[in-house]
Amino acid sequence: MGPGSVLYRILLLLHIGTAVVGFGGLLAYGTIHARAFRAPGTEARALLETAQSVAGTAHKALYALGALGIMMIAISESAISFAEVWVSAAFVVWFATIGVVHGLIRPSVASLATSAAGLKTDATLGDDVEAQGAAKKLALGEGSLHLLLAIALALMIWQPGS
Repeated sequence: MGPGSVLYRILLLLHIGTAVVGFGGLLAYGTIHARAFRAPGTEARALLETAQSVAGTAHKALYALGALGIMMIAISESAISFAEVWVSAAFVVWFATIGVVHGLIRPSVASLATSAAGLKTDATLGDDVEAQGAAKKLALGEGSLHLLLAIALALMIWQPGS
């Protein structure tokens, strides 16, 4: 098979597509969460529910992203090797992304959703001390994702060490 084969190109298309859906969905978080933090109770709950729905799709795409990368390497007929620096670094970035999602973002969003559920109609998440702490963790997670995306793109484009 190899990098010129139809199967490889299909996997590459899926790999790029899942990267767009996965990272794109997670990058959209920032806008949704910022708006939810300032919105009154009912609107904040609706925005956070939307964010969680988008996140479900984005998380599945991120998992598929790694699997597709492994399949591409496996059928590349040694054109790409797991021993290459950029491949190893890309896997570190992928694992770090999954870690940020599960360690910072998901718990923070769950905490914000819990806080939003208890809000009065005219109150905002900005009025809630627990929500403020969750929002700070969420901002750290989202900023980390932006950095990890930039690193992943640099690795995929320049392939250092190949």
